[in-house]
Amino acid sequence: MAEKKNYWGQVLQFLNGALSFGTITERKDVTSAAELKGKDGRHYIDLTENGTRKGWTSINAPGAINIVAGEDLEKEQNGIFFDSENGDIVIRARNGKIRIEGLDIEVTATGSGKEGFITAHANNSTKLTSNNITMNGKESVKLEATGLLSLNGKMGLNIKAPSCNGSSAPTGATLQPPNQTPQG
Repeated sequence: MAEKKNYWGQVLQFLNGALSFGTITERKDVTSAAELKGKDGRHYIDLTENGTRKGWTSINAPGAINIVAGEDLEKEQNGIFFDSENGDIVIRARNGKIRIEGLDIEVTATGSGKEGFITAHANNSTKLTSNNITMNGKESVKLEATGLLSLNGKMGLNIKAPSCNGSSAPTGATLQPPNQTPQG
């Protein structure tokens, strides 16, 4: 890519920060249409005009970013709305947790055909805790474990189906769950 040049760049700089228009990055590959930079150079808002980040708005804060909205809205209105016309939305905490809190939380995948999936993956375990958990599969529901699959209904287990197939193998003490003794 050709080296960027701009003879009309302007910078207003004071002790605590700078406001610049039309400046070129150190690599001379991107023009910033406008940039607001704090005394700590890592603290900035940059509106990129061209180059490898054309049309980007970059915000960097060495501390936290706090967004508060909705004080004058009604309960059913959107307080903060993120919309990406194309491309993914990535929320990442490199060295921390991601928490989502609300009166209700809704997750919807609207795709069809080869899209419309919700995937959850955890390296260790996944836990769901609630008074009631309902899974409705319009075509099927599959529970599978490469190890032990345990169903424990403290008050009972109710299975209803027009047909039910099952198979088992002889069990011995070596196939029992940990900390349990074989029933005689």
